[in-house]
Amino acid sequence: MSEKPKVKQTLKSVLLYAVLPIVLSGVLRTIGIFTFVSPNDFAPGGTNGLAVMLAYATGWSSGWFLLMINVPLFFIAFFFLGKREAIISTLSMLLSSGLLILFDDVGVFAQIRYVADDIGMKILAAVASGIFLGAALATVIRSCGTSGGTTILASLVNKKFRFLSVSWLTSGFDAIVVVVSFFVYNRGADFAAKLDPVLLALVSLFATSKVSDLILQGFKVAYRFEIVTNHAEEIAAEIMQKTHHGVTEVPGVGMYSHKEHKVLVCIIRKRQIAEVQRIIKKYPDTFASFSPTSEVFGKFIK
Repeated sequence: MSEKPKVKQTLKSVLLYAVLPIVLSGVLRTIGIFTFVSPNDFAPGGTNGLAVMLAYATGWSSGWFLLMINVPLFFIAFFFLGKREAIISTLSMLLSSGLLILFDDVGVFAQIRYVADDIGMKILAAVASGIFLGAALATVIRSCGTSGGTTILASLVNKKFRFLSVSWLTSGFDAIVVVVSFFVYNRGADFAAKLDPVLLALVSLFATSKVSDLILQGFKVAYRFEIVTNHAEEIAAEIMQKTHHGVTEVPGVGMYSHKEHKVLVCIIRKRQIAEVQRIIKKYPDTFASFSPTSEVFGKFIK
């Protein structure tokens, strides 16, 4: 390969796997915080929630606090976790910080704030914030494998205490921020009013988790069937005819009976599960199991 195509390929990789995720995740996070979180007085957990609470308490832009929180975390991640991960996740946070500061300083951007008048509208704001924050989270994780923020602290603690998983530690840090929000918002109000920010934060976190999982797992969700049978030819032929998907045959031996069987493996769409089950039921001595599989790669005939 000549030098020019190599340079072109490198630039394309940098654009797709670094620049684009940084910009996209940074913008999505900014919209989630500026438009839906800050105007409705709740903290969605993690460094985002901590920055929003500090902004609420001081009147400063949440962008400044996001900057102050994540710069130390960058050095921790850079030296202890991984340079590429630290750089990409931190650049995304820096972009969000700069945009939040800009949006707070320039009055014209106040028009895009969603200020809810009642609890029903606030719940919609929490769901919307979760959608944007979840998309931002998935974008940066796909690019560098980490979301930054509290995940960096969780990864650091996990290095010392291996029995504590990163996901549980991250959830724990998020929970601390949510609990603290109970004492920050609606001070002096009754218990129900003080509980509103906590419930809104939980709604936002739930939506964030669901949206990020959906994006990370991909939209090509399919199901994998494993069929143990003595009628491999008949079942495979019918599956291929009815579903238009390929079938792979693998030899197998039952460890209880020590008899040889054929194992058929096929990947199908969700809507085709019932069709495959009807085919299998024609052969009573056949055993089958199926489970969801996500992000199918390679040739997957529709």
